[in-house]
Amino acid sequence: MTQKKKNNKKEKKSSLYFLLINLTAMAIVVVAAVLITFRWIDNYTEHGVAIIVPDITGMQEEEAIKVLAEHHLIGVVSDHTYIKGIPSGDITAQRPVQNAKVKRGRKIYLTVSTGNHPMIAIPDIIDNTSLRQAESRLRAAGFKLAPNDTIDGELDWVYGIRYQGRKLQNGEKVPEGTELTIIIGGGKKDEVDMIGATVEEGWF
Repeated sequence: MTQKKKNNKKEKKSSLYFLLINLTAMAIVVVAAVLITFRWIDNYTEHGVAIIVPDITGMQEEEAIKVLAEHHLIGVVSDHTYIKGIPSGDITAQRPVQNAKVKRGRKIYLTVSTGNHPMIAIPDIIDNTSLRQAESRLRAAGFKLAPNDTIDGELDWVYGIRYQGRKLQNGEKVPEGTELTIIIGGGKKDEVDMIGATVEEGWF
């Protein structure tokens, strides 16, 4: 009976030992699996790996996109602008800016120079408004104003707009920042009409 108890004790110890071994092995496998998973996620997302954004302003669009690709970044043209003196196709701005730290494959948004003045339509002011209103609307549209030309007509009434010696029409497009000449009435026509009317009235 005593021998039986001893054997049972040994068997229990042996079972407990194997159980502990199995539990330890399982714990090691779980920990290893977790570590491997986190390592894979870090590699997949390139956690902690940063790319320094290069300065591509001043480069031509094609060259800039190529340089970004060499840095594993994607150049995307998001806007166009006109800046005097900057050739067409040059990069004028980038976002994120140079030296920013980003992940591989990040899109870099580019602003590209058009090289040409944007064209702006002449507002509806010809034979439709006073000098003061015309000046305000033209300046607001981005035009510059040369000294006015005066012709016979109603005082300070806008009879025309001249650009480089040519008369323009309402709605006609010319480069932004262009210098325009407003043609206004000097009031002489009204004075002549009034004198004529007075003379005619004197005959009756």
